[in-house]
Amino acid sequence: MKINGKTKLYGIIGWPVEHTFSPSMHNAAFAALRINAAYVPFAVKPARLKDAVLSLKALNISGANVTVPHKQEVIKFLDKIDPLAKSVGSVNTIKNQNGILAGYNTDGIGFIKDIRRLGFNPRGKTALVVGSGGAGRAVVEALSWAGAKKIFVTDKFEPLSKALAAKAKNAVFVPFKTWADKVEISDILVNATPVGMRKNDPPILGTTFPKKGLFVYDLVYNRKTKLVRDAKKAGLKAYSGIGMLLNQGTAAFEIWTSIKAPVKIMERALKNSVKKSLKRS
Repeated sequence: MKINGKTKLYGIIGWPVEHTFSPSMHNAAFAALRINAAYVPFAVKPARLKDAVLSLKALNISGANVTVPHKQEVIKFLDKIDPLAKSVGSVNTIKNQNGILAGYNTDGIGFIKDIRRLGFNPRGKTALVVGSGGAGRAVVEALSWAGAKKIFVTDKFEPLSKALAAKAKNAVFVPFKTWADKVEISDILVNATPVGMRKNDPPILGTTFPKKGLFVYDLVYNRKTKLVRDAKKAGLKAYSGIGMLLNQGTAAFEIWTSIKAPVKIMERALKNSVKKSLKRS
C-alpha cells in the first residue's frame, strides 16, 4: 500500500476498537481493486464522539464505520440519515459527501443475509434478541421486515428494550431477569450484546438448552463465544457474527465507492484475521 497526497482515508469509530477485523477486510478490497485508499481504526471515547465525527469533515475522511457504543448517539452529529437507518435508530456507516455526512445502517441487511445463508428462514418464526443497542435494534427491525411472527426483546437497561418493543412490528418486551424463560418457545436466539468479546466473559445463557432445534447466532465475531461453543455441544446450530460482519462490510464498501465489493477477497481477509486472533488468544 502506497500512501500519498491522493490517498482516501476510511476508518471505524468505536470504544473499544482494538478487536476489529474491519481494516483487514477493507484494505484487502482496496488493494485488489487498486483503489488508492486506506482504512484504519479510531478509538473514540464516548465523551469525544462529537469531536470525532466533526473531524471527518475537517480531515476530509471519506467514510467510516461506527461500532459499539456509538451507533445511536452518532445520529445527532450527522447531516443526513438514510430512511432505513432512521427507522432503525442506529447508524453503522457514514459517507462524507463533499462535507455532508450521511448515515446508513447495513447491520440488519448483513444479519438477515447471513442467517438465510446458514439455513434459517425467519418468516413465521419466533425470535429472542438479547441486547437492544445499535446492533440489536437493527437485528429486531430486520427480523420484523423479514416476516418473523414474534420477536422477544430484552436488555439489561430495560428502557432500551421497552422502547424498541413499542416501535418494532411484532416485538414484545421481556424483563431482563426472565428472558431465559422464552428460550423454550423461540426458534432463534440472538446475542446482540458485547458479552463474549473478551476471552473470560461468561455465556449469556447457561449450558442447558431446553429447546431442541434452536438456532443460535452470536453477533460477537472476534472469537467463538462460550454461548456458541455450548450450543454446539448441545447439538444445536450455532454461529458467530463473522458472516454478518462480512455482509455489512461489503454493503458499506459499495456505499462509499459505488463499486461492487470483491466479496471473496474480503471474506478471505476476514477469515485470516480470525485465525491469527485465535492463535494469539
